[in-house]
Amino acid sequence: MPSRRALLATPLTLLAAPSLRAQEVWPNRPIRMVLPFGPGGVSDTLSRIIAEQMRPILGQQVVVDPKPGSNGVIATEAVARAPKDGYTLGYMAYGSMVTGPALGQQLSYRMEEFQLLTAIFRAAQFLAVANDVPARTVPELVALSKDRPIAYGSVGRGGPGHILMEMLSGETGGRFDNVVYRTEAAVVPDMIAGTIPALMASLMPVLQQHLAGQIRIIAHSAPGRLDILPGVPTFAELGYPGMTFQYCHGFALPAGTPAPIVTRMHDALSKAILSEAVRSRMTPDMTPDVTTPAVFTANIARETAALAAVIKARGITAG
Repeated sequence: MPSRRALLATPLTLLAAPSLRAQEVWPNRPIRMVLPFGPGGVSDTLSRIIAEQMRPILGQQVVVDPKPGSNGVIATEAVARAPKDGYTLGYMAYGSMVTGPALGQQLSYRMEEFQLLTAIFRAAQFLAVANDVPARTVPELVALSKDRPIAYGSVGRGGPGHILMEMLSGETGGRFDNVVYRTEAAVVPDMIAGTIPALMASLMPVLQQHLAGQIRIIAHSAPGRLDILPGVPTFAELGYPGMTFQYCHGFALPAGTPAPIVTRMHDALSKAILSEAVRSRMTPDMTPDVTTPAVFTANIARETAALAAVIKARGITAG
């Protein structure tokens, strides 16, 4: 016959068992990766390859769920409001993590609502000019702008391109006018046609046209020169170390997700990001950037504070 102590302990054991079993078997169904971009771009490609690489590690399918719109706010909010059970993984854009909060935008979420996991990559911004602009270097472009403001294309007020051009203006006294386009790629045909002189953008919209001699990349914000552009200097080399800048994308879970799930998800993401399948599909300006959750969280907080200081100093507003 069981003892009285064993009988009294039985209900507690039965209550604890389902919870223990639930933690032991995670994940036992597909995981949703919420993407703040539409199909067809580099982020869409990387997210799908990362999802494929995670499947054998976790033993479950990872399904990419694109939710573009509102500069990533729709997707980011969906992750913040999701259950804290490890079945909703957020692909986090730089604008959602850093630029929006630094601008003081009225967002429907707070960064404290996320458990940041790791960055995916770091990538720079590139300053390009049209062939009919009589400036082959940044100092020449700045000197030209002091006679008459030079228009440049970017994808919005408060974005990385806009902020870096404001920093260049502050460093040099140059005068530049921001012309907002829907996409970076849309600026390039206008540059070739001679209707807009310059662009500050990510690499891929300008690389092929630069290599073909249709436009000229004259500087970039990476910490060092790139193998794909050995003749193009960094802003730091030109005497503007404050313009060293690399944006990042990353991953997050809703804050409060159990620690064992956070650990397993981070492990799966780290292995996936560093796999040859993923690294081989990164663009030439991208550097894999796998970090611990603590380091990634600290990096985002530091970058947000630094960007907020620039935004305040230059009077930059979103738009």
